[in-house]
Amino acid sequence: MGWLKVLMTPFRRLGADIERESREWRIRCTHCGHDRSVWSAGGIRYKAIGVKHTVGFCSRCGCMRILRLYHPVKAP
Repeated sequence: MGWLKVLMTPFRRLGADIERESREWRIRCTHCGHDRSVWSAGGIRYKAIGVKHTVGFCSRCGCMRILRLYHPVKAP
């Protein structure tokens, strides 16, 4: 059992890093300005840079909208 624990430790840290970084990234509706973390929206952003625009469902508008994914510190 000891060797399994040794093998799993890096993956636990990786999972924690992915969650932490995804919570830092934000997703904003370009129509109404509704903003929340990518993690709370069910997404993952890890080792990403820049700003991304995608089409998705805005929970406030109730419609498909263009969503902006950005990091508040890294974004221009």
